[in-house]
Amino acid sequence: MERLGDPFRPLEPECKVVQFSQTLSAAELQKAADLMRHRPDVELYVYGLAATNLDFLQYFSDLRRLHLSLYKLEDIGGLSHLNGSLEELTLGGTKKAFSLRFVETLPNLRALFLVGHKKDLASIQILSKLRKLGLSGITLPDLSALSPMKELQDLSIFLGATTNLELLADFSLLQSLFLMRITKLYDLEVLKNLRALKTLRLDWMRNVTSLPTFAGLAHLEEVILDTMKGLTDLSPVARAPSLRTLTVTSMPQLSAENFRCFLNHSKLERLHAYTGRAKVNEEVRRMFPNHFFSSE
Repeated sequence: MERLGDPFRPLEPECKVVQFSQTLSAAELQKAADLMRHRPDVELYVYGLAATNLDFLQYFSDLRRLHLSLYKLEDIGGLSHLNGSLEELTLGGTKKAFSLRFVETLPNLRALFLVGHKKDLASIQILSKLRKLGLSGITLPDLSALSPMKELQDLSIFLGATTNLELLADFSLLQSLFLMRITKLYDLEVLKNLRALKTLRLDWMRNVTSLPTFAGLAHLEEVILDTMKGLTDLSPVARAPSLRTLTVTSMPQLSAENFRCFLNHSKLERLHAYTGRAKVNEEVRRMFPNHFFSSE
């Protein structure tokens, strides 16, 4: 560690994360807290074998951003040390199950990401200021548990088997949607009703074989399709009138002809094609010679 210099030296302006993965002494925790005291933009990331409880949070009572990745966590009572100023929380998977009722003590949360935590999930409905939500490995019968979150702007759903997404249309402010590895999902018809959407990412969902038209998504500017091996028709995406960036990755079922529908798109600026087949990538490059195509 000495070769990296003093770990408790003042934070550079571009620093966004302070992290530790091993147990720190009280003196070291105090030094870390002092470094962060006037940097509300910096996240505290605690992971690995750093702790089995959250008592260390007594040194960070004014913390704004917290990321916990402590699989062997035994006790979350230390969250009580936070004075309510916490705005962003990521709670990684843990061997022990914890109730989510603790969020009732964090009324100022704007962003929450949960990995596998579903006990008392309804408790998150109290988070009226929540703008960003991520759920990983959590299966819901539908999205009714999220319905009170009318201010939600950014939603990510990873893994699990949540297949009924009809209530997405009720989130009128939703600007960003990321769906990944929901293997039983096949119907994405609801996407055509997400009128405020600006960014859409779909990743590893083999049973999705078609998309609805994006013609009515006037604000949609970026679409990322990654390992969507059931899709061959990209024309519904090409109908998004404001599309500026399209990224297609690991979709070897596509040919260059599948990209022809974007040739006359008036707003498209960047097309990244990494289909998994070098020959197809090169053909697409030749099809789009106007410097907005990028391939590696």
